[in-house]
Amino acid sequence: MSGAVNYRKWIYSRFNKYLGQRIIETGAGIGNFTELLLDRELVVALDNYEPCVAYMKRRFSGRENVIPLKMDISGPEALALSRYRADTVVCINVLEHVSDDAAALSNILKALEKGGMFILLAPAFQFLYGSIDRLVGHHRRYDKKSLQKKLINAGFNIKEIFYMNSVALFGWFLNNRILKLKEESLSQVLFFDRFVVPWLKIAEDVIRPPLGLSLVAISEKGR
Repeated sequence: MSGAVNYRKWIYSRFNKYLGQRIIETGAGIGNFTELLLDRELVVALDNYEPCVAYMKRRFSGRENVIPLKMDISGPEALALSRYRADTVVCINVLEHVSDDAAALSNILKALEKGGMFILLAPAFQFLYGSIDRLVGHHRRYDKKSLQKKLINAGFNIKEIFYMNSVALFGWFLNNRILKLKEESLSQVLFFDRFVVPWLKIAEDVIRPPLGLSLVAISEKGR
């Protein structure tokens, strides 16, 4: 997915108006999305895989406002994040990898300052769960009802919740549930990013789809 530049920019466009200046990014990986946040006052980029953290330290070595950290967002060590006085937490395709997502949401709430924003993107619809989900370590996929309940129980006030990337839903079902592929196809990803994303973004800007491969939730710290 590192080559899916248009796709990352599309995701960013869906919530950039909610971004503050002091951001915690969970599951930052090698920093592909972090790169879009470099104009902020502070970005604390978390990942629980040491090689990714080491890579980010090299990648952003000249950026004093970027702090890569090895951390499990669902673990007790995440309580220390409050010292960064974050006004935003960004969680892109991460929560589905966490076995205890309730603990992760609780820690994210505590990491935020009062009135802080939580920006979440997660894979949608359990009926799409298949071979690639299992291989990449997904514990679950979400729908609006299940995610709303989890966010409210954690103490968040939901501002927006919507599906995106409607067309890819059909390709994912074919690859995961019917063909049962063992990995995502690089050629498919690059084709989708170059030829589908530009017009799909325009279409979904006009009309939000009732279904999609991903679910986006924008929430505010409520307590």
